[in-house]
Order: sequence, then structure tokens, then C-alpha cells
Amino acid sequence: MIEKHYPYTQSNEKVIEKLIGDDMAMINHVVLATGDALPEHYSDSNVYLIVVRGSLTIQLEELEAQYYQASIVNVPFHTKMNISNTGKEALEFFIVKAPHPRVYKAEKV
Repeated sequence: MIEKHYPYTQSNEKVIEKLIGDDMAMINHVVLATGDALPEHYSDSNVYLIVVRGSLTIQLEELEAQYYQASIVNVPFHTKMNISNTGKEALEFFIVKAPHPRVYKAEKV
């Protein structure tokens, strides 16, 4: 078998799972039920949010919240972000950090 397989959880309830963590990329899978949110934090690499189900509510810095469905959203390094599900159905998305934050920090030193 040449390929690698990374299964992820299918759910309508809150799930946060790390799938891949090599130097090229870190990939996490997230499901947020209505009303759930991630803690406010700063991006620690170039971040790509791939929305596959539901509506992503995201507030960057002190700007007005934006809403995305079936989209890829890029968040630059060291940007304050608040991510939540204010929609009526479960929100499912993947977080791709490229490169992995440990590599990004090493490159910036």
C-alpha cells in the first residue's frame, strides 16, 4: 500500500480531531453543533478553512463577522479569530495549516 489513509469522524455533535501533522501541513477536522464555537485564538501559520457542511461564522481581528458555506477561507498568520456555528445545522470544516506551525515558526526565526 503506497497511500496513507486518514479516516475522520462523521457526526452532528462537536468533534475536534487532528488528522495529519507532518512538516508540510497540519490538517484538523472540526464539527460544531449549532451554538458551538472554538476558543478565540491567533492563527499560528497560514490557515485554510475548508467548509464542507453548514455555515462558518468567522470574525477576524475586530472586523464584522463573515459567513461562509461551501468555501475555502484563508486566514493569514497571526490573525485573531473567532470561529463559531450560528447556523441551524451542524458545521463541518477542515483546518489546513501550511506549513505546519512548528516549521513556520522555525522559518520566521
